[in-house]
Amino acid sequence: MKKLLFIIILVSSVCNGCISRDNYRIDGKWENGDGYTVYLSIKTGPDAYEKVDSAVITNGVFTFHGQSPVDRRTLLFEDKKEDILLDGQPVLVTITAVTKEIKGVQRTIITTDISGSNEQKILKEAASLEMGKGFLGFGTLLMLTQVKDNPAKVDSVYREGNRIKEEFDQKIRKFIESNTDSYAITYMIGDFVAKNYPIADVEYYYDLLTPRIKESNPGKLLKEKIQSLHSINVGGIAFDIELPTPDGTVIKLSSLRGKYVLLDFWASWCRPCLAEAPNVKEIYNKYHEKGFEIYGVSLDEKKNLWEDAIEKHGLNWLHVSSLKGWKCPVAAQYNVTGIPKMFILNPEGIVVAVDLRGKELKEKVASFFENE
Repeated sequence: MKKLLFIIILVSSVCNGCISRDNYRIDGKWENGDGYTVYLSIKTGPDAYEKVDSAVITNGVFTFHGQSPVDRRTLLFEDKKEDILLDGQPVLVTITAVTKEIKGVQRTIITTDISGSNEQKILKEAASLEMGKGFLGFGTLLMLTQVKDNPAKVDSVYREGNRIKEEFDQKIRKFIESNTDSYAITYMIGDFVAKNYPIADVEYYYDLLTPRIKESNPGKLLKEKIQSLHSINVGGIAFDIELPTPDGTVIKLSSLRGKYVLLDFWASWCRPCLAEAPNVKEIYNKYHEKGFEIYGVSLDEKKNLWEDAIEKHGLNWLHVSSLKGWKCPVAAQYNVTGIPKMFILNPEGIVVAVDLRGKELKEKVASFFENE
């Protein structure tokens, strides 16, 4: 095992005690890193980042400095991503990379340790809990795959999975309730909770925040997010969308008023989306002439792959895309953090169902036309 590089990044205010939280300075050291570039970025979506600054390592050091209200940023270097919080307090990020032989192949392993203000600690603990939720879901899915032919065992796995989930949900609740005076916790509520729990939970946690946090930049961003979530939950009026089709024709979502509409976020590379396609096609073919429409928003980046998927799978309904992938502004507006993501709109443009698939989707759409 050979130590390749060692990075020390110091995130601090420009002057101890005399500079406001709106100023930040990031000093870093990367031994043997000359010529490498480190990026300071803003997260714009799942695995999507907007680079706002960059620094080339020179003589083993680099620096970022500027002005920003309290906010989260992500450092990008090599294939590594590390979140930090710009809160005017010093933060030390220590990153070590080593080479290690794995199954006869030399691989570089990068480890990161972040220390500093309590905000950085909370940000790190939140990330760990969020990762744990993902592992829980994957583990349950794996067990179900192994026992799928045994109904009794399937029921047992579901019961055990639900028990573990309830315990995990309580852990999440206690963690947030213990950190209501934290800037960092607002990002956990706005990203993780908003994605995995009902909007009532998001509002509950927001109400627990101290006035100081609610009045901060992260607090205000969370409040705006909650307001937008109301429009994309059942009972809300769907935001209008205005994007081009493959041939360049711009179609507004609002132009479909008077019809029931399935607003479907998907992509050519999304296997679960394509797995659901036969079911969606069946529904479309059965009810399109009765007033049912599908408005597909693709999160593709390459037009040819998007068009090929439409043709190959026979997706003969309306399709639009910004071709910006996860940076699509519509995806952010609708809080799309994973696909497929589906919304059913009634003829007035009001959301009447979210995230239905398979039999549930068929039954819901059928209910709109059963008396016809």
